[in-house]
Amino acid sequence: MYPFAVYIGLNNLSPKYLAAILIAFVVIRVLLVRSNLKKLPWLVPASLLGISAIAISAFTNNSIGFKLYPLAINFAMLMVFAYSYFRPPTVIETFARMSEKDMSPEAIKYTERVTLVWCLFFICNGLASLYTALFTSLDIWMIYNGFVSYILMGTLMLIEYIVRLKVKKKHRSQAPMSSTFNE
Repeated sequence: MYPFAVYIGLNNLSPKYLAAILIAFVVIRVLLVRSNLKKLPWLVPASLLGISAIAISAFTNNSIGFKLYPLAINFAMLMVFAYSYFRPPTVIETFARMSEKDMSPEAIKYTERVTLVWCLFFICNGLASLYTALFTSLDIWMIYNGFVSYILMGTLMLIEYIVRLKVKKKHRSQAPMSSTFNE
């Protein structure tokens, strides 16, 4: 909803007022989910980077900070996912363990590979977001960051789910019954 709020807000408010409203919403969001912050390790760094981007618009009275917000979120997500890759468990493994407590070493390796795929996604999506922020109209920026990027994210999730089902099926057919692929 952020890109749509910025689009509508910039057509009706000065950047300073819009920045104050958006920063308030970001702070309220963090406060509302503070009991789940362990499950959402990227929320605080993403929110801090996002607030910093929005603050640029407040101080410059310009839209560029608003337009850099999606880049800040992508960067924060990339940092959290990459950090978890080098300091396991990965974010993806943590999610997987919510439904599968016992994971085989193969399943953990799979979650590591998926984490790297998400890191690549955040790099590519962040670069596209940066491009739209710097070189396109507000309309194009809103369409990419408010719609296209979410379609791409959903597509990646769907592809990963299909691949995961195939990997689990392949592993089950090759492994003894006592050692199932739990991811």
